[in-house]
Amino acid sequence: MKRKNKSIKKLKPFLFTFITLIWMGSLMLNNYSNHQTLLRNDLNNDINILEDTTRMLNAKISELQTIERIEKESTRLNLVKVQAKEIQHLGDSDKVALR
Repeated sequence: MKRKNKSIKKLKPFLFTFITLIWMGSLMLNNYSNHQTLLRNDLNNDINILEDTTRMLNAKISELQTIERIEKESTRLNLVKVQAKEIQHLGDSDKVALR
């Protein structure tokens, strides 16, 4: 019996060290995964902001490319008056051409 107690007493520091290292490793992995989650959330927020900005800019582009704006600018610059029926939209894009 005494022999088993001595061997157990010798193993106690190693077991304590091993358990402590395992516990510290799990804390480090948990911290790393939480950090990655926060980074991913920040990046998702940045993506959402950029998508909103893109939508707003696309709306501004379409507003600036309206026929009325073209007519106003041609009148303001004393150019030949552009008739709305002479403007053709080229496909699905926002580009226009005059006949």
